[in-house]
Amino acid sequence: LVGLGLPALNPLSHNCIGLHWQANQLTIAVAGFMVVDVLLDLCGVGALCAGLASDVLPSALALGYSVTAVGAGSVTTGLGTITATDVIVAVEGPAASELLGLPPVDSNPATCVWFAADTPPITEPLLVLDGEGPARNIAIMSNVSPAYAPAGKALIGGACPGMLDPDAEPAVRAQLRDIWGVQVDRWIHLRTDAIPHGQPSQPPSFPPKQRTALGDGLHVCGDHRDTSSIQGALYSGRRCAETILAG
Repeated sequence: LVGLGLPALNPLSHNCIGLHWQANQLTIAVAGFMVVDVLLDLCGVGALCAGLASDVLPSALALGYSVTAVGAGSVTTGLGTITATDVIVAVEGPAASELLGLPPVDSNPATCVWFAADTPPITEPLLVLDGEGPARNIAIMSNVSPAYAPAGKALIGGACPGMLDPDAEPAVRAQLRDIWGVQVDRWIHLRTDAIPHGQPSQPPSFPPKQRTALGDGLHVCGDHRDTSSIQGALYSGRRCAETILAG
């Protein structure tokens, strides 16, 4: 794991408020930045899944199959029906709602615009925050891990939470030009990821600790059961595992 620094807190509050976070979620986010370093996996977020899978026999993994139904003690996929004492549904909120008949989970979209540059605009591994947008946070990912970038290039990502716009590149480039000058005009646009369900919507009054045990050996976890973040997804997964291990 490698670190990513945070230079300022005021723009962070703008970012969180822009997503209609409630006070306790903002407190959790700020505490996370202040208490420990922000970390990214050296080999990408997929390494987290690979690490979990490394402790499982290959014959016990079935990848690339859609789950069509989930019930107490059973999962139905393209391979047929699999039975188990405990079933954990660890998917995004809308899919969990559909599979389990839970209340609908509203979505906050997210867009990220990716650029390649010959040289990075800054050399420190910092998260650059801009409360005005459209990109609310910008990271030079290759300053954290060169493996993230095309060979010999710097990789810059401008994240636009709360926005769904596959054509956001011109607006984000103009914003970054205001920050780093005309060098931005030479950056190569790699792609734009526009994700309808970037995070679950959790407006004020949302209780972040939703139950993970649904009864009859059926469990659910994900950021929609906790705070809308990777941390929330991991926290809910831990709560789910502790419930099962406790019997």
